[in-house]
Order: sequence, then structure tokens, then C-alpha cells
Amino acid sequence: MDQTIWFCVVQFLKFGPWLMYFHILVFYVLSLLYGRFWLHVVSNSAKHTKYFPGITILKPLMGVDTLLEQNLESHFNLQYPKFEILFCVADDHDPVIDLIRKLQKRHPNVDSRLFVGGRSGILNPLVCSMAPAYEASKYGIVWVSTSRIQVNTDIMMDMVTKLSKPKVALVHQMPFTTDQKGLAAAVEKVYFGATVCKYYLSLHVLGISCFTGMSYMLKKKHLEDVEGMAYFGKFLAEDFYLAKYLHDRGFQFHVAAFPAQQNVASTSIINFKNRMVRWLRLRLNAVPLLSGVFELVTESVPLGIYAAWSAYTVFGLNPFLWFCGHWTVWLILDYIQLKVVQNGPLPFSFSTYIVAWLIRELLYPVVYIEAICNVRQIKWGQRTYYLSDFVNL
Repeated sequence: MDQTIWFCVVQFLKFGPWLMYFHILVFYVLSLLYGRFWLHVVSNSAKHTKYFPGITILKPLMGVDTLLEQNLESHFNLQYPKFEILFCVADDHDPVIDLIRKLQKRHPNVDSRLFVGGRSGILNPLVCSMAPAYEASKYGIVWVSTSRIQVNTDIMMDMVTKLSKPKVALVHQMPFTTDQKGLAAAVEKVYFGATVCKYYLSLHVLGISCFTGMSYMLKKKHLEDVEGMAYFGKFLAEDFYLAKYLHDRGFQFHVAAFPAQQNVASTSIINFKNRMVRWLRLRLNAVPLLSGVFELVTESVPLGIYAAWSAYTVFGLNPFLWFCGHWTVWLILDYIQLKVVQNGPLPFSFSTYIVAWLIRELLYPVVYIEAICNVRQIKWGQRTYYLSDFVNL
């Protein structure tokens, strides 16, 4: 390699961390500002609206969790003039069917139906389960709400009001969690309320498509050209390609005022790690450069090590002290971010936050290494998928 080119490469590597610090600072500022002034703020139009279009709630389910009945009950208790709940279950022996029937008997005045078996020919298990219900839905607005999600009427009214604007095709909730006991629950809350929030909200402010398929509301008419949701069943990351399809056609997305309330009792750090590996593998296949390189150097451990080396090489600073300062500032900023998203007291002490934060940050290198090994293999529930079976994903 020419010495001039090599010199330029070395200089770029030396000053790379400072460019990354600038980007991360921008993300923190944007997400904190949005979280402070727009998240949890319901517009007056949502409070006083007379716009009540019919809404179909698609509820894909598999298995029974301790808090699942509470989650489903929250959907039956929605106070809205015209809506239906369509439950989607893949296996006719799934114990969740008994729970659904029990709740249907408890709430006979709520329009609800059960769809069992899915639609053949669709590889994505979630889309396969929802496709028959989507096609049988009565209304032009569909709300996909996965099994973990707990809802209320304020959330519903906020989302449908935002969706009423002509250019808005999709309204989605930023993923977060309810207040549960235990260290694993604290790790999940720290991850969604600090790490995910930082990018989720800042990218939204910048007009970049970023949403997860946990809880979102859309207009069916915008999917008519591809014959509905079933089209996205050929992708394993159906939410990514659904968003891309709508974004490429010039439609807008809005973030709901209320974060999605994932309400799960039986969680563990191992399950959390496995979930992160699955999501990272999906991202690595969808956007390999962004997830494989950029995401890596925006995490606190890899960037801290990189910046410590740069601080020593360029300025002669103690790399250990630099890393300690780097981590301390990052921990404090994440705590501020988490408090903004929580919008109230946290269910754990600051010392528990520190432990949960350290676990999440130290887990990332493990997640990354595991994800890049067998990157085309995705474990989802009891099944293993190979991405060569899918179109792109």
C-alpha cells in the first residue's frame, strides 16, 4: 500500500472515535428533546376528536405467559365505539385457545373472533398466523398488537388520531416495558428505555424509517397493490420491509405518544440475550454495513476501547482512566434517557440500575459474536429458520 494512503488510513482511525462521539451526542440530544417535549404528550385533537373509524386489532398468539390474560383483558376493556379483536393462533392444540374462549365468554359484547391454522405458503410464522384474519377484517384500519403488549383506550385514541392525517400511513409505539420485579426485567427496561430509545426517537426526528412490529396501526388501503399483509410473509423481518415499502412510496410514519408496554412476567437474562441475538442477525442480513460496523462502534464497550486507544495515541492520556470516564458519562446519560421514557419513578434503585446497565453493556460483545456466527440461522420460538429460504430475509 502506498505510504501516503496508509498514513491517511492511520490518521482516520486515530480520530474516528471523536466522529462517533459527535454522532452519538446528536442522537442523545435529539432523543432527549423528543422524549421531553413530545413523548407522553397527547395532542388536543386526540382528546377531543370525533373521528372514530372502525379498527381491527390483530392479536397473534403462541403459548401462555403468566401475564397474558392481563394483556388480552386490556384489549377487551378498550372503550371505543367500533372495533373488533381477531386472535391468530397457528396450532389448534395451543393452550392459549382455552384462554381466548374464556375471555370471549367473559366479554360477550366485544366483537372478537378466533383464527386457527394460518395460511399455507407463507414462510414468516407471524404473518402466516395473521394472514387469514387480516383478509377477513371488517375495517380499513388494522392495529397489530403482539402477545406481550398491554393497551388502554388513551393509546388507541392517540394512534388513530395520528393516523387520520392523509399522508400518514403508519403509527407505531416505541418498545418499552411495564414495571416488573427482578434483575432480568430491569435489564430489559434499561435496554429499551435507554439504548433502543436513543436511536428509535432520534432517527424518527431525522425522518429515517425505524420501527418494530410489536404494536403498530396502519391503513389497509396502502397495501392493496401488494394484496395485503401476506405479501410480506416472504421476509422474516416483515416489519422492516413493510416500513420500507410504505416509506419508498412517500408516506409518513408517526410515533405514538405512549411507549409500547411489553408486559411479561417470565423473563430471564438468557432469554433476553437470545432475543437480542435473533434481532441482530435480522439486522445484519437486512443492513449488514450499518449493523455490522456502525452499530458495533456506537456501543459503549467497543467505542470505549477504541476511544481509549485513540486518546492514548493522540493525546498521551491514560487509556484506563479514559475508559472509566467514558463509561461513567454514558451510564449517566442513559439514566437520564431512561427517566424521560419512564415518565415517573423507576421500579428499582439506582444501584440496581447500575448492575442492570453493566449487564446489558457487557452482554453486547457476546451477542455480537454469537450473532455473526451462523448469521443466516434464526431461532424463533421452537423453530429454526435459514434465511436462504426467504427473499432477502
